[in-house]
Amino acid sequence: MVAWRQLLGLWDTEHSGGKSLPGLAEVVDQARRDWLYAQNYYNSVTDSDLIDYAIYLTKACERRYMYLLRQARQEGVRYPLAVSIAEISDAGTIRRVF
Repeated sequence: MVAWRQLLGLWDTEHSGGKSLPGLAEVVDQARRDWLYAQNYYNSVTDSDLIDYAIYLTKACERRYMYLLRQARQEGVRYPLAVSIAEISDAGTIRRVF
């Protein structure tokens, strides 16, 4: 959500000589953070209407993140954006995602 606002804001300033658009790696990372925020929001709400919204938000953020991950892989972007517990080996090292 925040990433879309940033992209829209940068889109307006790009044509006026402002900042350039963030790279795909940064957009993917922001989408991951939005997804994690949505999951935390789901875990914290108690009202039934807000639970429905939290489910919708979580699914939307997850789909956006997965889409951007596919785009990054297709473009060959290599960046350690996310780490899961399954990616931590027995030796305690962390593998890069991508």
